[in-house]
Amino acid sequence: MIVAVDDMMTIGDFSSRCGLSPKVLRTYAEAGVLVPAVVDPTSGYRYYDLAQLEQADIVRVLRRAGVVLADIGSFLAEPSAEALDAWERSLTAETLSRREALAEVRCRLGVGSQRTRGATAIEVRTVRDLVELRAVFNLAGAQLPEPIDSGDHRIDDLVGRFAADQSLMVLANAEGSVVGGALAFRNDNGTVTLRIIGVTAAFRHRGIGRRLVERVEAEARRLGARSLALGTDDAVGFWYHLGYTPNLLFQWVYDADLYEAETDAMLSGPLTGLHFWRSSFNDIPQLFVELDEPRLDLHHHVRQAVTGCHVGFMMSKRFADRR
Repeated sequence: MIVAVDDMMTIGDFSSRCGLSPKVLRTYAEAGVLVPAVVDPTSGYRYYDLAQLEQADIVRVLRRAGVVLADIGSFLAEPSAEALDAWERSLTAETLSRREALAEVRCRLGVGSQRTRGATAIEVRTVRDLVELRAVFNLAGAQLPEPIDSGDHRIDDLVGRFAADQSLMVLANAEGSVVGGALAFRNDNGTVTLRIIGVTAAFRHRGIGRRLVERVEAEARRLGARSLALGTDDAVGFWYHLGYTPNLLFQWVYDADLYEAETDAMLSGPLTGLHFWRSSFNDIPQLFVELDEPRLDLHHHVRQAVTGCHVGFMMSKRFADRR
């Protein structure tokens, strides 16, 4: 069969014009990105058309931004400002996490700015009693997009488990004032749930959040826990760079009657091919979807497609050195 390629470029010509090497172009094509317009069935030669030069430039820039190939392929098929917004939020979270890590090292070495060096005076310790427990819950709850306080039912597990799990409930103290805290508890299956964590605005970006997490993780390991998990709607980048695995979490808190219909629609639509499992919590139907990395674009997409449930992330870390 003769293929008409008069108006097309060979992979070498296309490479010269777009700035991507032939090897990279072949890798992209195998991933379904920048697939040649024509492949000669006899010779196997690849040909690209002029319109693909603009796509190649977009791919190059998105790769520079750290966007994975699978997401770029979906974006080229259906470009949207929403996807760009989601990637930007993810990059912002990642940058924040890295800055916090560097600030923590500066704090510990005492080589940062005056504001950073002040963080060395912050003490991270165990919550001493129920009065402090409620104070930490109120402080952390006030940092949420929809603030809560100790009148919220979610403190009940913490109060009930305080005697057994006190070491998993920690706070950050600066000059006699609580400036942050993390409250966790053990489950019957050998895992630990981090119920809530927060740092006041004036003391953020000093590595305090990371120190609180590390303290809870250390105690969880000491107690022989298999893993630690938490739910979050944002700051996914922070947890991802602390070694936590992301999963999409759907909870049918608005209309449980829609559970089956909306689950089937998503699993045959945007979640096709992803590993999932069903569960429930306090009689609320749940769906967990396993991810390899934070997918804020997918989170945004499915959130627009469902009405009966809340969509967030469940972040978890397994402890290999269990003892």
